Amino acid sequence: MLISDSLCLNNKKILLGALESSSDGILISDDKGNIVYVNSAYEITTGLKKGQMIGKNLNNLLQENFFNVAASLDVLEERKTVSTIHKYVTGKSALTTASPIYDEQGNIIGVICNTRNVSELIRLKNELTETKKLTQKYSNQLQQLRKLQMQYKGIIFKSKAMGQTLQLAAKAASFDSTILINGESGTGKEVLAKFIHQQSGRKNGPFIKVNCAAIPSELFESEVFGYEPGSFTGAAQKGKIGMFELANEGTILLDEVGELPLPVQSKLLRVIQEREFVRVGGCKGVKLNVRILAATNRNLLEEVKKGNFREDLFFRLNVIPIKIPSLRERKEDIPLLISHFIENLNKHYKKNITIAPEVIEIMSNYSWPGNIRELQNLIEYLFIIDSEGDIGIEHLPAQLLTEKVLTNKDLNNKKSSAKLSHMMAQLEKNIIISTLKNYPTVKKSASVLGIDTSTLWRKIKKYKIEDIYTK
Repeated sequence: MLISDSLCLNNKKILLGALESSSDGILISDDKGNIVYVNSAYEITTGLKKGQMIGKNLNNLLQENFFNVAASLDVLEERKTVSTIHKYVTGKSALTTASPIYDEQGNIIGVICNTRNVSELIRLKNELTETKKLTQKYSNQLQQLRKLQMQYKGIIFKSKAMGQTLQLAAKAASFDSTILINGESGTGKEVLAKFIHQQSGRKNGPFIKVNCAAIPSELFESEVFGYEPGSFTGAAQKGKIGMFELANEGTILLDEVGELPLPVQSKLLRVIQEREFVRVGGCKGVKLNVRILAATNRNLLEEVKKGNFREDLFFRLNVIPIKIPSLRERKEDIPLLISHFIENLNKHYKKNITIAPEVIEIMSNYSWPGNIRELQNLIEYLFIIDSEGDIGIEHLPAQLLTEKVLTNKDLNNKKSSAKLSHMMAQLEKNIIISTLKNYPTVKKSASVLGIDTSTLWRKIKKYKIEDIYTK
């Protein structure tokens, strides 16, 4: 059913009902600025009441500071539609659009002012702006992380400690200064040395590693500097090129440099100082253009104080010191390393071995005296002994479980006489829980643990872990 325009115009109730039902605030004034109508939405938006406004002149209300802007008055003055955003006494921000009302002859007979609460829109806009800022920030961080991961390709880390070490190494790589890498055994000193070489301008040159601890002192000169034909009994007829000469135009790593005997240290010092050496049995100096890196797990400054290491050599090597954090100082990296090692093994042997979350947790909190090398060896060991399924707590070596129990906070609350029993009970409980999670039945779990099913049932009830397994 269609309602004609004339019917709408003649039906005051329909017009007033339409204005009142509007979600926007509406204020209507005559051509003198006197307010003739205000709807409820206008009251809600502005905080002003109908009784305060209807019959009043906008100029008077403006002077009485009911509001600081009267768009309707601007319309009467400028004779065109006006829009503005301003705040009312409610603290709400509103978009006000005032439009002239014309009669049939084109004369302005009034103004209709439409006011829309835009506080929520402004809030959303501000939130969107903040979101964009955060998105840009996270995007920049992600790009930086990707850049770092590309730059540090082959080095698994996310810890701040390792990140700082790598940033220093990357910065130092651009220069030919001698670097002394210090770190415990198994932390990856050789890996860092290779990284420095790859980041340097010598990356296309050779990278030669010299294991100073593996070369007898009497053979050090001939191995590192080379020798001329017939220079000593047993020498090769054509002579031999030494490791320094092989590293020319590239990088040489003096690994375990702290193990060098004092007589050898003086010979090494001369080469570092003069960048020149003489082959054993030779008389002509060989010029060197080589980047020297040194690595040790010893505190060389303490060795200097003890008289085991030359002070002048120490200062020649220690131009840029870089310390690699131990694995216990970068625990955030342990899950990443575990995942990396197990994925490599799975790929190599075409397996799908997984590691239980509780095992990763125990590993993450272990002290790892052997650092990354120890972790890698353990993952390979676990992979081999359980090459068909999930690696659980029951597969872990005793030292990891013992340390896990010893660091249990509840242990400190036990009397000395009860500590061992508590430790053994915790260890047994953890092993049983892990086994029950990894095997479908109690019978199979008992078989894996090497005990009778009835014995396992008693222990399940003892530790109140009946809900762990699937019957």
